[in-house]
Amino acid sequence: MERFLFVCTGNTCRSPLAEALLKHKRPDLQVKSAGVSALPGMNVSEGSLNVLGEKGIPFEHLSNQVNEQLMKWADIVLTLTVSHKRLLVKQFPFFVDKIFTLKEYAFKEDVDKIQSLLQHHYAELEIKQAKFLGENKEKIEELNKANDDESKSQLNALTQNLQQLLNEDRKAIEEAEKQILNLDISDPFGGSFEIYRNTAKEIEEAIDHMLKKI
Repeated sequence: MERFLFVCTGNTCRSPLAEALLKHKRPDLQVKSAGVSALPGMNVSEGSLNVLGEKGIPFEHLSNQVNEQLMKWADIVLTLTVSHKRLLVKQFPFFVDKIFTLKEYAFKEDVDKIQSLLQHHYAELEIKQAKFLGENKEKIEELNKANDDESKSQLNALTQNLQQLLNEDRKAIEEAEKQILNLDISDPFGGSFEIYRNTAKEIEEAIDHMLKKI
């Protein structure tokens, strides 16, 4: 049986939501939550409890500070933001292999695919640029030395040719970067009920995707 630990900042909003939702969907799993800057013994935020109540999920929880004991207990540690992950990796480097953001873990295949695509197009762009500059090196040097209007015009034409050559890969990079997931779950602290509801939806979508793999 896998053991999951969700980690956010104060362990009163996002990570308790994630804990409650996963426990509700998979009662067979062991799930806990904690915070990187939690004050132990704090109640779950009213907004989070209201969202869970709307879903018919009863939940009682007091905040915990993440510690080595919890890190050892967990098989998988899922943070709610990239900054939480960085803090845990820095504080608990021996557990780096089991620390992920929730979205990173849930959508790993999508993230890997996009990153692979980006690496391909960046490499293609560099190769094409290096080849073009290498083939036109002497001409560019001559035109720079001449420094007259005709030479400047030819240099501009070469620059435009290079831009056109790289345009396809640049467009592909731009499109891929648009698809890169924001790996952070938005913080609803102090927000309206609708903001808490949106955060819960964001968490639930990631958990539902994650559950397809476990």
